[in-house]
Amino acid sequence: MSAPLAFGPFVLLPDRQVLLHDDQPVRIGGRALEILLLLVQRPGDVVSKRELIERVWPGAAVGDGNLKVNMTVLRRALGDGPNASRYIATVTGRGYRFVAPVQAGEAALPSPATASPPATASPGPDAAVAAAARAAAAPRRDNLPTRGSRVFGRTDTIAAIRKDLDRSRLVSLVGAGGIGKTTVALAVAEQVRDSFSHGVWLIDLALLKDGALVPDAMATAIATTIGLKAHSMNMLAPLCESLRDRSMLLVLDNCEHVIAAAAACVNRILAETTGVRLLVTSREPLLVRGERVRRLPGLAAPAASDHLSAAQSLAFPAIQLFVERATERMESFALSDGDAPRVAEICRRLDGLALAIEFAATRVDAFSVGGLLRQLDDRFSLLQGRRAGPERQRTLTATLDWSYGLLSEAESALLRAVSVFAGGFDGEGAAAVAGVSPEAAAEGLSHLAAKSLLASHRDASGVGYRLLETTRRYATARLRAAGEEADIRQRHARQVCATLERAGDEWAKRPAGEWTAAYGGVIDDLRGALDWTGADPAQRSLRIRLTVAGLLLWNHFSLTAECRRHASAAVEELEAAGLTGTAFEMKLKLWLGGSLMFTAGLHPQAMAASRRALAIAQQLGDSDHHLRCLIMIGIHQLFTGAHREGLRTLEAFISVAARSDVSVLPEGEVHVGIGELFLGRIDSARRRLENLQRRDLRYFGSYVVRYLSDPVILVRSVLSQVQWLNGSADAALRTAEVVQGNARSLGHELSLNNVLSYLCPVYFWSGAYERCEQCVALLEEHVTRNGLVARRPVARFFRAALLHVRGDPPGDGAGVASGAAPGASTAAIDGLRAAIEDFRAINHHARMPYYLSVLAQALADRGRLDEALATLMSAREVASANEEGWCLPEVLRVHAAVEQARGDVDAAERLLRESMAMSSANGTLAWRLRAATDLAALWRTTSRIEEARVLLQGALGEFSEGFGTRDLRVAAGLLYALG
Repeated sequence: MSAPLAFGPFVLLPDRQVLLHDDQPVRIGGRALEILLLLVQRPGDVVSKRELIERVWPGAAVGDGNLKVNMTVLRRALGDGPNASRYIATVTGRGYRFVAPVQAGEAALPSPATASPPATASPGPDAAVAAAARAAAAPRRDNLPTRGSRVFGRTDTIAAIRKDLDRSRLVSLVGAGGIGKTTVALAVAEQVRDSFSHGVWLIDLALLKDGALVPDAMATAIATTIGLKAHSMNMLAPLCESLRDRSMLLVLDNCEHVIAAAAACVNRILAETTGVRLLVTSREPLLVRGERVRRLPGLAAPAASDHLSAAQSLAFPAIQLFVERATERMESFALSDGDAPRVAEICRRLDGLALAIEFAATRVDAFSVGGLLRQLDDRFSLLQGRRAGPERQRTLTATLDWSYGLLSEAESALLRAVSVFAGGFDGEGAAAVAGVSPEAAAEGLSHLAAKSLLASHRDASGVGYRLLETTRRYATARLRAAGEEADIRQRHARQVCATLERAGDEWAKRPAGEWTAAYGGVIDDLRGALDWTGADPAQRSLRIRLTVAGLLLWNHFSLTAECRRHASAAVEELEAAGLTGTAFEMKLKLWLGGSLMFTAGLHPQAMAASRRALAIAQQLGDSDHHLRCLIMIGIHQLFTGAHREGLRTLEAFISVAARSDVSVLPEGEVHVGIGELFLGRIDSARRRLENLQRRDLRYFGSYVVRYLSDPVILVRSVLSQVQWLNGSADAALRTAEVVQGNARSLGHELSLNNVLSYLCPVYFWSGAYERCEQCVALLEEHVTRNGLVARRPVARFFRAALLHVRGDPPGDGAGVASGAAPGASTAAIDGLRAAIEDFRAINHHARMPYYLSVLAQALADRGRLDEALATLMSAREVASANEEGWCLPEVLRVHAAVEQARGDVDAAERLLRESMAMSSANGTLAWRLRAATDLAALWRTTSRIEEARVLLQGALGEFSEGFGTRDLRVAAGLLYALG
């Protein structure tokens, strides 16, 4: 084990790769830390540049620029300034020397004889190790980037903003582009980090083009830190819910281009949370109630004077920034009295914009200070009047233009090329779009980053880059002006396609979380590539290939509506591209059929797409897609009411899977269980589903969701309904709670959608109306957010059903067990009718007899007996045609209630007996109890008290649980009344 190394207030722990400052970890990159270790291990020695490069980048072709960049980061972290080297000195032409005293091992510890070490004493190794352990064990509480530079001239502003945050939950830092808003905001965030128990988080909105996507960007940026999965549309509501009780600072960076949407998001977050505060950077205020606006001026520079000395000028932050950046670029740079007025003029002409000043200073090695000023003069005269808007905007554009003109041809070409990326990118992607070697791309990116034209970061996957938004827009305009856009965007589209095809190959080989981290960010580039290829008919083949490559990504993140839109457009191009009958058509038609089912309804075109995909899969001998098509067709048949056809299709699936891929057999079996449920084979369905629940249904690798939804979640969702029908209400409610938690933690939208639609009736039947209402509200929000119209009628139906049952408590007459209120409202009836029509409109006929029976009960409660009877006749006809056996006993029970209300007691008794017999035959013990309760109540009215008591005792005796649910409480209350 290497001993700790102490110097000044710092302790370096080699084995742990940690640098501490007064017991606190210093955020510093891995390369810079390795440089520091080599220097500290050899204090006083000159370590050559070549030796450092070979140590830090072994076997890599790396130039001095990489070393210089990391040395700059290291010096900033240690507090070394351009004119003071307390720790690292440059030996011109040779290398670097660590000049501070270093203590190692026990020598770093205070002497035991020392009564009390001074407050400034450095911590010893044991204390340092303990501090490092504490730091490692602590949960991550921010995503702030590594502190890369000192902040000049903003001390008072930072202090003022901190006070603003104490007084207001929303503070907006407003100023011109490039003025340093982000730098100040990050400095504030670092200082207040310990004030928020749930951390400080940076959300960069610069990547967004569409204001409607702001809620998604916010949710996605913080999802991994707060446990909220955010892979689909309209995530603001669940985001607010997750933030509701958190103490957190959100730094929303670059809001100006989506100002209205950002304001709406911020307003809602403020309204629905109590401990969240927001620090916003923008070029204009949000104009939200309670907003405190802090306008950020340019960095102060000296007034024009021929007699300004270097010492006098260095009192101004603009000059300080220029000199530090110039020194980083050229280590021998020193501000002279003769150059001081010229540097001051440069800073003034750049309006104190930090970004522009940095651009200028980084070219000091190519031009003298006087030469920089002359270049600046020439460039501004050329651009005079070129743009409208404030002077500061014209100045920043001129600075970018000027800086771009100083790039080498290779560097400018690379900058133009990478401007097509929607967000972050790596060296491999840059090489692909620029058409250069990976080595050339890495070198070029390093140079662009050193010149502040790129932002770089390092994570577990390597070095990543991102263009500042201002630079990206400028470079995109240059790309168009150069006539290169078509070629570069085609390379970009091909690169995105290749990346997603590689992602498809790795999907079953990498853990789901790792796969998501590696490829989730490609979605924005996929959208951009599809937009570009869609505008050029000559690119239709590439667009089709891109769409097929993106199918897995859309499914993985449940972006069903987006999948449908792009798959539909690609299908239209198949014939013109000569790709009919190919695997491309097979995959597109398969996913088009599935996405149509969920977003448009169970219409014939969805079935036609799935059948066409099946035919091609059989022709190609593609067993995987053969199985996928069969499951899609089977689901379509089950939910359109063709239950027996659906079971035959699913049996075919099981037969093919047994021959080609036994791992997917559970997918078929759970859907067979759904078919058995619909047909009324409740005992068989329960045995099948409980057997599946005992098995490990997880797939290897990233196959968390291989088909449409998670198999574990689907099994438990269906099982909860089957358990309730089978007389195990407590088990059903326990399953419901467990599976809802499973779905939330998984974060797969279609799986959660299934859960909510299955659990609404379970809570409703149990009389758990508050839980049902919560479930309905979640389903409503989920359907709206994801565009999953197939589930919309479910939410609408149970919303209206809840309105119906929440009237006056029922009496002892007809409908005792139904939960119906004698005075059912017209609004409830209208809502039930509208939901049923919605089901019919999307061709969703499964469970239709049950839905009609609830409507009939509501009509009867309103005294509209003829309409109720007609509705029940329709329900019975549908049940007979579709063999919908699971709910027919309940339909008969409601029919009996209507007949009793019409005065035909004999018909009512006959129907109730028929209901009970059918319930006994198909295993729906819960329906049998309802029918028995209504029959006992009927006999009570005709003085058949003993028969009623015996009947109800027998019915209740069949239950061993669920005594707190509504139906059992009603039955027990009636039995008590019977004596």
